[in-house]
Amino acid sequence: MKSKRLVLSGLWFFTTAICASQHIPTPRGNAGLVPFTVAIRNIGEAALDCQVTTAHWYSVALGVVGPGASLRAALWKNIQSGEIVILNTHQDPMPVQRFWCGDEGKSWQTRSEIVISTRRNVQPSSLSLACKGRGETVQCRSEPAVGR
Repeated sequence: MKSKRLVLSGLWFFTTAICASQHIPTPRGNAGLVPFTVAIRNIGEAALDCQVTTAHWYSVALGVVGPGASLRAALWKNIQSGEIVILNTHQDPMPVQRFWCGDEGKSWQTRSEIVISTRRNVQPSSLSLACKGRGETVQCRSEPAVGR
């Protein structure tokens, strides 16, 4: 029985090593994706910090938006799957799980979630939001979108 476990363990190790050594190509860039933007305008008196969380719970800082300033984030949508992505510095599409803005220094605790449609077969629309801090949470409201 002990030798059977040893043989099975060895087989599992070599199978895993062979699979891990195979290169699986991953797409880069925006081919097949439709662009859109999310614009945030800070109408409050304190700075806002806007971020996205990608599929592996990695936070991507989009920037700090001072009072009276604006931020534009370029995002992409796979129309067939509905997936929203942001491109990293290597042009890898990183699936977006959450998009939020909150008060600088405590953006997660005071966040306002920015809802982006992930419906399949629907063209994305650019969003334009006016946001400001309001005590415990940041409040955002829609504004007419400019451009696409």
